[in-house]
Amino acid sequence: MVTPFKNTSKEHQEFVEKVTLGFRIAYEKLVRESALKNQTLVVSVKGKPVHVPAKKLLRQLQRNPKSAQ
Repeated sequence: MVTPFKNTSKEHQEFVEKVTLGFRIAYEKLVRESALKNQTLVVSVKGKPVHVPAKKLLRQLQRNPKSAQ
């Protein structure tokens, strides 16, 4: 695979951190917007799909913002 940067461990780690941050921001936005609309989201619990109210997920995010599921 061709990448726009040399594949050094530092550059790779920075890339992974940026992608992880992007996913976290997108997840938080999805949860916030879904909570405003009183919707549920489907998450995996022990490998099984489970409908969870977005408001519940939002409360979990507010308690521990670094552990986006």
